[in-house]
Amino acid sequence: MARNRGLPKVKVIPEYTEFKGGLDLKTPPMKISPGALIAGMNYTSGTDGGYERVDGYEGFSGQPSPSDATYYRCPCTFTAGGPSAGDTITGVDSAETAVVISVFTAYINVTKLSGTLNSDEIFTVGGVANGTFTAAQLEKGETSALLNANALNLAADVYRDDIDSPVGSGAGRGLALLDGILYAFRDNAAGTAGLIYKQTAAGWVAVTPGNEVSFGSGTGLIAEGDTITGATSNATAVVARVVLESGAWGVDAAGRLIIGAVTGGPFQNPENLTVSGVEAATTSLVTAITLAAGGRYETVVYNFTGSTDTKRIYGCDGKNRGFEFDGTVYVPIDTGMVTDTPEYVSAYKYQLFFSFKGSSQNSGPGTPYEWSAVIGAAEIALGDDISGYARRPKALLINSRDSTNQLLGSTVSDFELDDVSDDTGAIPRTVQILGSPFWLDDRGIVKLSAVQEYGNFDASVLSRKIQARIDAMQGVAVASSVYRTKSQYRVYGSDGTGICMTVSPGRYGLKYQFTQFLYPVNVACAISGEDSTGKDVVFFADDAGRVYQADKGSSFDGADIEAYIFLPFNNSKMPTVLKTYRKAIIEMSSTGYSSIRYNPILSYGSSDIQAHRSVTLPAQLGGGLWGLADWSEFFWDADVVPNPSFTIEGDGINLSLTMYSKSDIDCGHKIDGVTVHFTPRRLVR
Repeated sequence: MARNRGLPKVKVIPEYTEFKGGLDLKTPPMKISPGALIAGMNYTSGTDGGYERVDGYEGFSGQPSPSDATYYRCPCTFTAGGPSAGDTITGVDSAETAVVISVFTAYINVTKLSGTLNSDEIFTVGGVANGTFTAAQLEKGETSALLNANALNLAADVYRDDIDSPVGSGAGRGLALLDGILYAFRDNAAGTAGLIYKQTAAGWVAVTPGNEVSFGSGTGLIAEGDTITGATSNATAVVARVVLESGAWGVDAAGRLIIGAVTGGPFQNPENLTVSGVEAATTSLVTAITLAAGGRYETVVYNFTGSTDTKRIYGCDGKNRGFEFDGTVYVPIDTGMVTDTPEYVSAYKYQLFFSFKGSSQNSGPGTPYEWSAVIGAAEIALGDDISGYARRPKALLINSRDSTNQLLGSTVSDFELDDVSDDTGAIPRTVQILGSPFWLDDRGIVKLSAVQEYGNFDASVLSRKIQARIDAMQGVAVASSVYRTKSQYRVYGSDGTGICMTVSPGRYGLKYQFTQFLYPVNVACAISGEDSTGKDVVFFADDAGRVYQADKGSSFDGADIEAYIFLPFNNSKMPTVLKTYRKAIIEMSSTGYSSIRYNPILSYGSSDIQAHRSVTLPAQLGGGLWGLADWSEFFWDADVVPNPSFTIEGDGINLSLTMYSKSDIDCGHKIDGVTVHFTPRRLVR
């Protein structure tokens, strides 16, 4: 009788590939890291490896955030056909209201719930009974991760409809952050003047600049909050800001007063001003402060005094005088230039800096309103149009379009302009600080690093592996931001494109990984900073004037986020060995519900090999551990750690994977690596 020797043993090799390195468009196929990307969109590199689907963005005005919306599952029976999505229901007994977002056989989901609905009361729509509740409402009460994600997205859409753009026309002209409050600049509806808006709980509210009046012969002290009175006209006004530009109080003080509305006016020109009946100065006519349209605002926040409540915005836009703004009082700053329209701004060693083409000018120390050489103001000519400033502890970096310089010293008495690079400059509005200064140059993304010599720096190009993307970005780059929590520097294009650089620790120093993103709107300006709680925030405005908060929500303001990564062809260090591929196991994490389509590609996508089928797999975080999680705090159909896997059927010398998602309910996922099972076969002849 023949002996049963069993099935032949087949050697199966599991190979794990960690995803890291970012986009690499330069390294040859045989040398490229198998965890890098040869293509990708709307993913960013994580500081600890892996690729994170880019976060969404949503409209912003200070009103409730769409992505912070919640919903309630309300069991009920229906009458009169029941309600429809979008209806506002009212409890007959409780008088509480809510907006319906979805209707099912035995329950409805609602949002904007004003209070607690009774568990057995009738509810109406437009005064007509539409049903009766049969149990108490349950917040986020859907029974699966997918249903929960859909309900949250529908609730977000309701709040999204409440958010309007700052009233006006054209693109967003600029953004500013002060103490966690966002301010937006936009032209008026006719495009004839500039406007300032402030976020509030009710949406964007216009901030009206006040009036200014020049004064001279200041023989008495005028202080903020004083009421000035015209000795001849008897007109009065309250002083919001005193702008001392020269001289000294009690002798020959001169400057301007920023005032609110004039009562009993107008003031005459000239006439004496009095404070509490005491002559203080002489004045000229009051002029309303207005802004010309068409500028592009650049701002910094700085404190020129020892008080903790005098931190203010300083800015310029290339069309108007530079300014100081504290959220209420807008102060135009006169520098004395014939064409007084600075383009870039910084503050360094208690001096305010403005740029005028190739000229950098600064105020006196501690006196942002005074631009006289007598008190320390100065001008430094660079011979190349300035494109941005970056403040460092021991130097002020002054970028021009084709060169980089640093200003050493503390005041005009010891200022020294030093060359950093005569062949590396910054594209306007791309200079940012993320530990070190970074900016976009014609040659790529540049980092300025301190060198051993005191106060000196070295500029190095970091992005050579993605030079093709750099070349495309140069002509469209319009804004930049940093996301410190994620150690990311980002450049935005006017066509919706963008580059993201992630800085992460490496074995031999810092690593710089690049990816790209694509928004369905065209960015016009951006700003990054902190909200009122100290949390990192990034905002941008588009070419239609709408303002958004970036890195928030599951969608691009209601639109799907389409994302993909394309891995290199991995030959498992056996480039000429035919392999039978059997299985792939994805290592990943998900914020909520994610659905990703995976597609294996064999042998460089050879036409001699039949294309492999793609497979779509859900990954949903929200599962619980038995005995460690409350029954109402997790979904039975969700994993504690999602690790989707799929079968691969085919032979080839190497394997690449593409991963694709398109969703408006995915709150974010991160793909860290893949384990591929394969069997080596024979040498390819």
